[in-house]
Amino acid sequence: MACPDGWIKACDFPQFFVSQTPKFDQIIMEDIRPTDGWLLNVSTGTVPMGTPPEITQDRFRSVWPNITKQWSRVLNPGVGCIGNPCDPPEYRIGWGADRLTYFALEQTWATPLLCYNQDMHVTHAVEHIAQIINSILRPATTIISSALLRKVAIYWAGKKFAANARMDEFTYQWSVADTDGDGVADEEIYFDCSVPPSRIFHLVPQMLQRRFMPLMQKGYAGKNPFKETTPFIELVTDIDTCWFLDKLGGSAAVTADVTPNVAANWRFIEWGAANKYWRYGFSGQLGNFMIRVDPFGLRFNYVTDLGPSAHGGNGNRYRYQIVLPYVNNITTGAGGAAGIGADENPDYQDAEFAISIIWHKRAMELLVPDATPIHPDMPYGHRDFGGKWRFLMHDLGADVDGKPIKNDWENKGRFGAWFKYYPRPLYTEFAEVLLHKREPMIVPEIDRCTPSPGYPAQRYSSELPECPLPTDYQGQWGTGVPSGDNAGPLNR
Repeated sequence: MACPDGWIKACDFPQFFVSQTPKFDQIIMEDIRPTDGWLLNVSTGTVPMGTPPEITQDRFRSVWPNITKQWSRVLNPGVGCIGNPCDPPEYRIGWGADRLTYFALEQTWATPLLCYNQDMHVTHAVEHIAQIINSILRPATTIISSALLRKVAIYWAGKKFAANARMDEFTYQWSVADTDGDGVADEEIYFDCSVPPSRIFHLVPQMLQRRFMPLMQKGYAGKNPFKETTPFIELVTDIDTCWFLDKLGGSAAVTADVTPNVAANWRFIEWGAANKYWRYGFSGQLGNFMIRVDPFGLRFNYVTDLGPSAHGGNGNRYRYQIVLPYVNNITTGAGGAAGIGADENPDYQDAEFAISIIWHKRAMELLVPDATPIHPDMPYGHRDFGGKWRFLMHDLGADVDGKPIKNDWENKGRFGAWFKYYPRPLYTEFAEVLLHKREPMIVPEIDRCTPSPGYPAQRYSSELPECPLPTDYQGQWGTGVPSGDNAGPLNR
């Protein structure tokens, strides 16, 4: 396309200056991700050197006397030889104990190899390594540990209920599969349980209310739960279920066909100002349940009915697949090879089933093995079994040709972490699992009340009008249309 007359072409300005392009922004952005809170809500401790991988735990049991026994009326001692006043009948009360075994669980993690001679020439290696350590590896310790705690909490929970009117108890097991394509079936993808999806519904306030007194009787709030005020129970759930429960708790029955959720029967105690919840790690209150929102709780979608003979006929025939909150996708790369980055998983927000947990900090604790040296003359490398990341420079594996990777100069290495825990059951009867349906908030479509105005023509120009002056215009100097030699305003 030719340039109009009078336009200056780009070639009229030859460029002879230095131009250092591309120009990189001084700020390198980082992802912002929420932290995982499960690890902070479980007590922790250590187990000493010499502890075997399995530990047997004994527990003294309380006994409730048979209070249906008949009371005997005391007879007048002056009435002859009647009864056995010195040997009244005795009712028996006994005692007992339980024994269970818990065990150590472990995982190891590592990063790809890094080479100092290569990294020293990368312009932002210092900043990127700092981001890897502070924003990927250290948070990964909490994420990995919390994921274990969620699963172990289900394992040790005293009761496991499906959300329905009967509050059916269920059993389950994790089934593994190979989804990352490495040829090893080592991912616990499937949650196979004994309850069909047709018998699972939304979690409702009445289900929580029905568990309040049983938990009080089990000692959830101590020996005198109602001495001063009505105690609280902790519920760990997702934010959508929290809002759903709050909506039901504040509604009232409309007809006999609608399940009643009367506010007065639910909100019978007040915690205090809502802006103080965060000080105690809670997100809100529903009756006598304090809500702790878990942003990464376990969620599932139903897959299939495996049939009556699944898993040896133990009843865990209904298969649900776990859905994680993030998926890792290929990144575009920034001066190097493409990597991976975590993106929010929309399937997690739409997942149909979830697990909420009635929790107590004394239900379980997480013990970490003490890595004290066995003997000063045996200097094993320092270990930390709590997921502390170390830089490893020995036994780095094999190269592409299958040869061991040499590291005489110690200029190669990778980060690694060892996780080894004893999830120790304590008062497991204080923890109860609730398998229920969930969904994001339903968005109403609200239309206008007034009719559409159509499309009236609009004009928004900000230019001056381009109108010629009228030919008969008479100004101070006569006609406004000059011509010939008399074009000047002073030439008459």
